[in-house]
Parts: sequence; C-alpha cells; structure tokens
Amino acid sequence: MEGIIFSSIYFKKWLELNTLKHSTVKSYIRYLKCFDDYLRLVGWQGELDFDKFYYSNVQDKYAPIDLDFMDGFIEYLQENKTKSQAMSIFSGIKSFMDLLVDYDLLEYNPLRHYKNPFYYQSIRNRAISEEECIRLLKAAYDLDPFFQQYYLIMLLQTTCGLRAKELCKLTVSQIDFEHNVIVVDKGRKTKIGTVRMTDALQKKLREYMTHPYFLEWSQERDKELFFMKDKSYADYDLNKLLDRIRIKAKISQKITNHDLRATMAYLLYKHGNNYKSIQRQLRHKKLKTTLRYLPIHVELNGYLE
Repeated sequence: MEGIIFSSIYFKKWLELNTLKHSTVKSYIRYLKCFDDYLRLVGWQGELDFDKFYYSNVQDKYAPIDLDFMDGFIEYLQENKTKSQAMSIFSGIKSFMDLLVDYDLLEYNPLRHYKNPFYYQSIRNRAISEEECIRLLKAAYDLDPFFQQYYLIMLLQTTCGLRAKELCKLTVSQIDFEHNVIVVDKGRKTKIGTVRMTDALQKKLREYMTHPYFLEWSQERDKELFFMKDKSYADYDLNKLLDRIRIKAKISQKITNHDLRATMAYLLYKHGNNYKSIQRQLRHKKLKTTLRYLPIHVELNGYLE
C-alpha cells in the first residue's frame, strides 16, 4: 500500500502489533485511506510525525497534531461522506490514534475527549457569543495597539471565516478592494472561491497594508499578510495567538480557528442572512454542512440527512 499514512511508522507498527480480526483490519485500512486522502488534500509532504506535525518558522519549534486540524478533517467528512460512513471513519481514526498512544507511538490523541459528532441528531453549535467576540477583539487590540495585526486577524476571521491554512497563506494579491472580496486561491482544500469583506474590514486592511511595519515586511512584493519576527505565520502560530487572545479576554474555554469560522456563520445568520449566502461565505459544497454551523434546531434535521 502507498500513501502518507501507510508508509509511516504508525501504520507499520499498528499492523505488526494489533490483535484485531482480519475483517476489522480491512475496515481500519479503509478509514485510514480516507484520512490519507485528506492529508494529501491539505498538502502534507514528507515523513509523518504526529508529535511534530506543525512547524513554526516564528518559534523555530514543532507542535503536535491538534483538534484544530482534526476539525478540518471532520468538515471534510461532512462534505464528502454519508452520515453513516463519516460516523464509522471518525470512530476508526479515533480508535487508531488511541492504539498509537497505547503503543507509545503518539503522546496524545487529540480526539480522545471528542464525542463522535455524527451521532448527534440535533445541530451542534460551536459559535461563541457576540459579547465574547467583542471581548476577543478588545483583547487583541490591547495586546497589539500600535500595529493592530492581532485585531485584524480577529476581525477577518469573525467576518470572513477563513480556514487556518488559508489565513496563514493569505497574500496581498488576494485582496481585491475594487470588488470588495478576498480571493481564496492559496492554502484551500476546496476549489478557488471568494469571500465578501465588510466595510470595517476593508478600512482596517487598507490601514494595515500601509503601516510602516507591513511596508518593511512586504517591500512591495506579494508577501503573506500575517508575519512575526520576519517570518510568515504557520497554523501553529495562529493556534498560539488565539490562545493568548482568549486568555487575555478571560474566556476559559479553548477557542480554535474553526470555532471562529462557526462564529462567522452564526453572526451572519443572526443578522438576517439566508442559508445560501452563508454557504457561499463558508464556501461549502453542500448546504447541509453549512446548517451544522448554525444555532437552529430540530426543525432543520431533515436537511441534514
């Protein structure tokens, strides 16, 4: 078998050590093939190391695979698999990672305390409240009042909801002020698309892109928008920043980039946008995926089957 997972020490050791029935092993291989497809889709390259999954040029250190990455995989399952398929694949990957922990091949399973979302019959709401959004924006400003990069990131994510890799790879040329959109053509896991910008976001982006710090960084080239210590952001840096901001905002629960994506959908819904327009902003292939992001309940369950 070929693939990122199948050529890894994880699969080889699992194949050697597990005591599962042959038919169960074949099922696991199908689940792992799906996860392997997702790793390829998001651009993973090289030898797989779950404990050194992210690398930050800024911090010059590695970080393990985390729930934020697995959130993206769950969204992938929602868009590409039936509910029963997704439920089995999720359970299989979670169990596979538990076994890796037991074999001392993985330090921690990010799915260990994550309930299978495909068992749920009602819609799961991950969005944070408007009041918490305001606290996060204020905290981001207080942490970085001069450059206001942190504030811009929070404003961008609560109004545009980019995926983590899309945000980290966002460059100057993707900002289309003339048409009031951001062109998402880097770091994506779906086809090229656009997201609308609010007037407040446009104004802040213009200020940011003419700031001396940014001009020194970009030198009039098509550079990434977000950087630290003369190096562009990676997923790990974004996760660390969100944690720092929510602590400053005195919000106890962990907030991931995926939670901000859900928050953007919730805010659009609360302010009267229809489901289709929210789907376009999230760039989901299927409406049922979008509906899972919204704080609406059993009357919409039929859409999700």
